Amino acid sequence: MGVIKNTIKKLSGKRLGKIEKIWVFDASSSLSCSPIADEISKDHFGIIFGTQDGKIYLLNEDAKIEWFYSIKEKVDEIQQMFLDEETAKGIYSSPTFADINNDGKKEILFGSDMGIFYALNSSGKLLWKFKTEGEIRSSPIFFNNMIIFGSNDKRLYALNTKGKLVWKFNANSGIESDPSFIKGNKSQIIFGCNDGMIYSLNSKGKLNWQFKTKGKITAKPIIGDIYGKKKNYIVVGSADNKLYVLNEKGKLEWSYETEGRICSQACLVDINNDGKLEIIFGSCDDNVYCLSSSGSKIWSYETDFWIVASPIVVDIDNDGRLEVVAGSYDGSVYVLDTEGSFLLDYMPGISGITQQPGHYEDIITRQPGNYIGKKIWEYKTEGMIIGSTFINGKKAKQIIVGIKNGKIDNLSYNKE
Repeated sequence: MGVIKNTIKKLSGKRLGKIEKIWVFDASSSLSCSPIADEISKDHFGIIFGTQDGKIYLLNEDAKIEWFYSIKEKVDEIQQMFLDEETAKGIYSSPTFADINNDGKKEILFGSDMGIFYALNSSGKLLWKFKTEGEIRSSPIFFNNMIIFGSNDKRLYALNTKGKLVWKFNANSGIESDPSFIKGNKSQIIFGCNDGMIYSLNSKGKLNWQFKTKGKITAKPIIGDIYGKKKNYIVVGSADNKLYVLNEKGKLEWSYETEGRICSQACLVDINNDGKLEIIFGSCDDNVYCLSSSGSKIWSYETDFWIVASPIVVDIDNDGRLEVVAGSYDGSVYVLDTEGSFLLDYMPGISGITQQPGHYEDIITRQPGNYIGKKIWEYKTEGMIIGSTFINGKKAKQIIVGIKNGKIDNLSYNKE
């Protein structure tokens, strides 16, 4: 029986310490996008997020409000016919930090469902705004001295640092996917659309190639050298339940099918030090997946509801091993072992090497078991988790969790 107990203990993923809440902030309005944490200026970290009632908050590491900006646009009579005035100003895309004027301080860039794009300085004062003809649910990037974002008016916009239009690209459907980019002699801007199309543009807004999936794309494409051969690949999920990997020319390398929509960007990380990048992502089939660079499943972990928030990979407990932090619509934050756990089809000491129910061959031709996700810790919040971010703060590593009900939780590892 001692063997059984030791095996169960090993599979349970127990480690010393726990994940606990340091503070909570209540925005008093629902959240629809992930909070973002970044260094605003030297040694000055901030946590920023938007709300459905049209406010942008900047908090410090101790949950104190440094400032907030409230959208002041009014809903006109025509808009009132189609929009709820209380949520029309809603901010559904995560703000972006970028030093667009080279003053050593990062500006805050974001759009709203009013179709207006805003640039604020680091103190929360409006620098300029730009009007589109549709809701802006695409978070911007700052690339080649341009601010690039999509709108549901079917256009990808490139603005200069003063908020003036440089170019725009007309797609065939609305754009809610955050754009991404590939640097180099042949720079590319990559983004997805609501009709399932993935586009690649050059830095002047001209089409390089396009690739069609069968579902809406809200996930940001992530770029990485997954094979360790100094070549970039594009990894993006779709509402057709598939994760796609394309090469720089837009050709399909491979795809992996889940049983639910993939709404957010994947995370690329070398978890086993083999020089190749593993792919970790969530799906609306309630699972967190870890795939190899060739598209085979290493492990998956099932929660009780959808995984909409992008997972984070970080060494939260400073033990030299990476963990996966995943928030679920079931209200829990899961901390998982990146390597998973090998689960046997039989328990040593009970079944020996005898064939188990479900095996129909006389000789076992494979190792009797498979890898599953291994939970280390779980923290229960007050609602559905829509996004999370991470700060390597002065006091401790902090997980910042955005909850749909308007709460921001700060979680940290406590070794006691």
